[in-house]
Amino acid sequence: MRRRDRQAAETRRDILDAALRLFAERGYARTSIAEIATEAGVAVPTLYTSVGTKPALLRQLLDTVDEKAGVAELARRLHAETNPATVIELDVQISRQIVENSGDIIRALASAAVVEAEMAETYAAGNARHRAGAKSTVDRLVQLKALRPGLAPADATAIVAAMTSAMVYETLTGDFGWSFDQCGRWLTTTLCAQLLAPDVGAR
Repeated sequence: MRRRDRQAAETRRDILDAALRLFAERGYARTSIAEIATEAGVAVPTLYTSVGTKPALLRQLLDTVDEKAGVAELARRLHAETNPATVIELDVQISRQIVENSGDIIRALASAAVVEAEMAETYAAGNARHRAGAKSTVDRLVQLKALRPGLAPADATAIVAAMTSAMVYETLTGDFGWSFDQCGRWLTTTLCAQLLAPDVGAR
């Protein structure tokens, strides 16, 4: 990488890091572009050249979420897994790693959704993606003939999506002081009990 390109990449990273710190401390709406520039040690025009507007900056932060959580590899393992309980464990691990590694970004997006229509659409798209992930997990359980008798796939999807939401993790860790390990164990055990047929454990 040429020196100029390397410096541009470092400047962009400094801006994104500064924005994330301020969004986490103050919320999206109460953080200005000028404050982000000051925190990053750059001029405002440099910030706009490097990352663009404040919504564009937040979208770039969002682009890092799946990579930080290792979602692609976990999803690949989930869809290849033949043990239903492990399928559920992997789904919980995906949601746990997203919240554990990028909870500050998710909170920034939630606060931005309140004040900017563009960010509200992005937030809604993120929630839709979460529900699609839950459906994909349930589809795998259906393929394995592992769902509890009488439990409709749509209802199973609702259970998975609700219980692995960022709000559940943040409530348990923030309000009740649970560790992420404790959250993961409880969610896996509870989802297995809610979703799986009684004879699945004997397979």
